[in-house]
Amino acid sequence: MYNHNKNILLISMPFAGLDIPSIQLSVLETYLKHNSINIKSNHLYLKAADFYQINNYNNLIYPPNDSYTAQIAFSKFIFPEHWENNREKIREYFYKINSSNDNFSIEDYIQRSEDFYNWTIENIDWKPYDLIGFTLNYGQFLPSLAVSKKLKQLYPEKKIIFGGSRTTGELGKRVLETFDFVDYIVSGEGEQPLCLLASNNQSIDSIPNLIYRKENKIIWNRSDSCQDLNNLPIPSYDSFYQEMASCSPEIQQFFQYYGRLPVEISRGCWWNRCTFCNLNLQYNSYREKCVEKIIEEIQFLSNRYKMLSFQIIGNTLPKNNYRELFQRIKQLGKDFSFVSEARAGILKSDDYVLLKQAGFDIIQTGIESFSQSYLKKMNKGARVIDNIAALKFCRENGISNKYNLIIDYPNENKLDFQETVKNVQLFKQYLDPPQICYLKVLYNSPIQCNPDIFNIEKLYFSEIDQLMFPHDALEKGFNFIYDFKRKVEKENFNWKGLIEDWKKNREKQLLRGVICKNPIEKLVFYFVDGGKFLKVYDKRDSENIQIYVLNDIEREVFLSCIDVISFNKLKERLYHIPEQQISDILIDFQESGIIFKEDEFYLSLPLSYNKIIYKSPEIRILTQFS
Repeated sequence: MYNHNKNILLISMPFAGLDIPSIQLSVLETYLKHNSINIKSNHLYLKAADFYQINNYNNLIYPPNDSYTAQIAFSKFIFPEHWENNREKIREYFYKINSSNDNFSIEDYIQRSEDFYNWTIENIDWKPYDLIGFTLNYGQFLPSLAVSKKLKQLYPEKKIIFGGSRTTGELGKRVLETFDFVDYIVSGEGEQPLCLLASNNQSIDSIPNLIYRKENKIIWNRSDSCQDLNNLPIPSYDSFYQEMASCSPEIQQFFQYYGRLPVEISRGCWWNRCTFCNLNLQYNSYREKCVEKIIEEIQFLSNRYKMLSFQIIGNTLPKNNYRELFQRIKQLGKDFSFVSEARAGILKSDDYVLLKQAGFDIIQTGIESFSQSYLKKMNKGARVIDNIAALKFCRENGISNKYNLIIDYPNENKLDFQETVKNVQLFKQYLDPPQICYLKVLYNSPIQCNPDIFNIEKLYFSEIDQLMFPHDALEKGFNFIYDFKRKVEKENFNWKGLIEDWKKNREKQLLRGVICKNPIEKLVFYFVDGGKFLKVYDKRDSENIQIYVLNDIEREVFLSCIDVISFNKLKERLYHIPEQQISDILIDFQESGIIFKEDEFYLSLPLSYNKIIYKSPEIRILTQFS
């Protein structure tokens, strides 16, 4: 298809995670090979983990740390003078964010970074390649810059290409303005631009989504072209497995236990309105693969690599045909384990049953808050009641939900905290707590683009960026995150205490089940259905245990609220019950805390006993004899 004679090397640097191969490298390498282009990929983050040692590497990139801060040591190779001038500040910052790892000193961290850097320059055979590309996510920017700068000194004729979310659009132009050793930026999807760059007969003026220099100007070939995901070849992970085979036994064992293969199901975000988010920066539109294509990929990758664990790559589960996807995966008849992101308010209770049956063991729902006021500031498009329902259905079906609570918005106020505290009291004893996530103002997010309406007086360079980059470089405007100064300072709310108390509540209930040697004691708030009556067991207050016995009409109202339902829909469903009687029952339920109400919508809060015991055989066995 493409007339070419250039050789390409694609690299994924630290600090990518070790549990999944780089989807970017695998998709691009397979696509380019499919078009008969000489391409090789290198997952260099695997080699880096060997240098740092796996425990240190994971401690650097996972909470309470993150991959963005992990890259700070590579500033030394790009801005040596700035590095020397800020050594003591960098030391203080390192120990602040790595306080839990006493066995890993900053001297050790710097030395291992330098050893990896030198190994990379000296041991990779760079000579055969005309184009050297780096895929960039949050924590890969400085390491990629460091290696690129050295390569340009050693091999000035080679072309350096950057691509990924970190260098999209205007950010890419600013990177090119700042770092003269970078030749090209691919803004957005890279399949077609890389193929065209490999062609000697292709003018760079006609390559879509390419950013480059021409006559001392930065040119961006803007394009609305989008890749049809259904026409992409199935990614190959052969290169990853070959590199993994040369890693230490510790890293190989880690991947054997925790590793997953990525399966891309969509690009972009169909909602694309959250005020904290910039995920659609990289993509022009939202697209999904068809169910048939997704199933084909899962089956092929599972058989080729003897793998049953997969990471779904997409900002959420499919918007369309998700039930068909779950059914088709289930029909494959394999013991799959999937990790995926999800959106609250889409799936119903029966969908979660099917989700679990298909093998979705871990999901991250975009919960973000349990305050109606806060969710409106975030423009999530989901309600508190939707978030509670998602957690309830996950708990019933044995699905682990690794979700976040975003706090520290510039316009956070007392109502946000009070609503959260009030709502959390209803379910903290039996639903799992979140991880606190402090807001970062991201480039091109609605907050960054409209600071005034979020109580921001000034955006300024983050502390970590000021340590990594000289001020004159930052003034070029390529930074990805911002700190901010509020117009009006807010109160300090005890979010940490709230979540710690939540965790202690859950641990206390789980421990009670262990001490009593009866797993049923782990059940805190649940109902059993008697056909003509229904019983709710409420042990949320261990000093005041309640058992509610509902009559046939109350039972019917309660079961109609298993999924979120509006009062109008409830009246239609229960047309044979007088409206006032329905209203009175709902008020009683709400006062007892067994129903959650938001506006004119209702949700029953107790878990289904039958679903829980179905997912927990040890509970089922013990309760048969109680």
